[in-house]
Amino acid sequence: MTQSGRIVDLQEDTNQVFYPVVATIIGAIAFAGFWFTYFAPIINNSYPPAGAALHVHGWSFFLWYLLFPAQAWLIWRRRFSLHKVLGKISVLLVVLMSLTGILVLSVRVDEAVRNGEPRIWLMYGPLILSNLILFISFYSAAIWMAACKRIEAHKRLIVVASAIALGAGFFRLILFLSGFHPLSLPIGVLACSLFILAGIVHDWVTRGSIHATYLIGLVAMLAVEVSLLPQVSEANVDWVNQWLEAIGEQMGFLYDPEPTVEF
Repeated sequence: MTQSGRIVDLQEDTNQVFYPVVATIIGAIAFAGFWFTYFAPIINNSYPPAGAALHVHGWSFFLWYLLFPAQAWLIWRRRFSLHKVLGKISVLLVVLMSLTGILVLSVRVDEAVRNGEPRIWLMYGPLILSNLILFISFYSAAIWMAACKRIEAHKRLIVVASAIALGAGFFRLILFLSGFHPLSLPIGVLACSLFILAGIVHDWVTRGSIHATYLIGLVAMLAVEVSLLPQVSEANVDWVNQWLEAIGEQMGFLYDPEPTVEF
């Protein structure tokens, strides 16, 4: 191989390692957030009783973020066959995480509407729902792009999806480090846009242009989630809460929330 050929290979390797490195950082934040607020209390036997749906949601969420960096490193190592097999498992985890997440969220909002508290669910339930729906949308788009062999779009959409859903872990990490504040949750959710911005910078530096998926992801995330902040639009929040209350009222028999479990 010529010297110029080795340089090109080194540059390509450096460009591609961006994805597993970012995936590892995202996964580490998710693990840290859930470790301090969920896993450590369970190990220490200090976590209060909670319904099965909450635990299924928590574990499927965590396992997806464990699988995410593993998948990225497998691609970097060119282990494509194993990557595809684990990709099918990731779909199952997303289904479990999404269904149980909507169940727990809607029941908690319904409970808050009936009792007038906890207010946190009435304030930020719609924001949490938008976070989950955006994740499902971009993850589904990523899977579709992979099926269509549009790998450049696929890997960027996965970064967007993982960054958006990381809000749940980021918020918990902020909650542990600085205590609760009414803005802790929106800060934790919106701060995840930094990973999309990192992808934009990476594209600009390595390609001289920005892939449209990053721009679409960033605009969609900010437009949807900011519009559901109670500080921005109480009308939007109330409207979404009405839908969540209706779902929770019908599905409440599947999940009996414990009053001591907030998140």
